[in-house]
Amino acid sequence: MSLFSRIPFDKQLIERAIVKLEQQTSAELRVYIERYLKNMPVLDRTLQVFDELEMGKTQARNAVLIYIAHKDRQCAVIGDIGIHQFVGNEFWQQTTDAMIARFKQDNYTDGVVEAIQKIAKELAAHYPNRPDDVNELPNEVIIHE
Repeated sequence: MSLFSRIPFDKQLIERAIVKLEQQTSAELRVYIERYLKNMPVLDRTLQVFDELEMGKTQARNAVLIYIAHKDRQCAVIGDIGIHQFVGNEFWQQTTDAMIARFKQDNYTDGVVEAIQKIAKELAAHYPNRPDDVNELPNEVIIHE
């Protein structure tokens, strides 16, 4: 199931999905998992983490964050202005809803991997991989307990 006994996500499988995404697109994606929200709405916390990780500093402003507060059963997906202008709120909400549906079936890793695959298609359509692409953000899944 998981490399971490208290959080049911397989970090290595998720990181492999991120690497695969970044082979298809010049955009960036991070996954941040913690047990609980910090006494704020999920979208506010997601934006806070996005800022803390300095995700708004990519050259094309095309970074995407998948945020999960596991024990609170909350998650959100957001993208910087460079990608948001193409996909809009509806795409982020549909991606979040699909992930939540998988979580309700106790398929946590699958939910995240499928969200990454869905996001990869959109990112690749608007920001295809380039030979001179630089990996601007780490691919490591952040698990903050």
